Amino acid sequence: MLDKLPNLIDPIDFVNHHKQIKARVNQSEFPRLVAQLADGGQNNRSVEVEMRFFYDKTLKFPAFEMQVKSCLSVECQRSLQPFDIEVNSQVKGVFTESMTLAEDLPSEVEIYEIGDERISLLELIEDELLLSIPLSPINEQAPMAWQEALDETVEQEAEQKPNPFAALEALKSKK
Repeated sequence: MLDKLPNLIDPIDFVNHHKQIKARVNQSEFPRLVAQLADGGQNNRSVEVEMRFFYDKTLKFPAFEMQVKSCLSVECQRSLQPFDIEVNSQVKGVFTESMTLAEDLPSEVEIYEIGDERISLLELIEDELLLSIPLSPINEQAPMAWQEALDETVEQEAEQKPNPFAALEALKSKK
């Protein structure tokens, strides 16, 4: 079992040797993820990664299972304030040389087309983390920022506007 996450690996070699990885990586190692985070990756949070490489006899493909756990700080689209979401994602994937070979695989299995090149585990993990971020994250407990601003504006306008019936009241009091 590897404790440190290698950046580039030969996936077929890892499958042939039934390698397993259990590592912790700082979120700042993922530049595309950091760009999406409300804190810009400044909280020194980590991502826990567990990977297992094996040959799947049922699917007849070199495969892997990956579990990614982390806490991501995202901006609430309701309050525009940062809040944390827990990510606990599990993925099963297979490696293939051609997408046509993998057409009959179940939809829950991720397919990764590889050639003779090595693949980046950091990019693989970062892709999974990015897919775990909701398109429009909302903190259900957060107040709506626009509602508070609207209430304040309505109160200010009510204080500034003269009463349109004040002139009628003045005529009534003259009688």
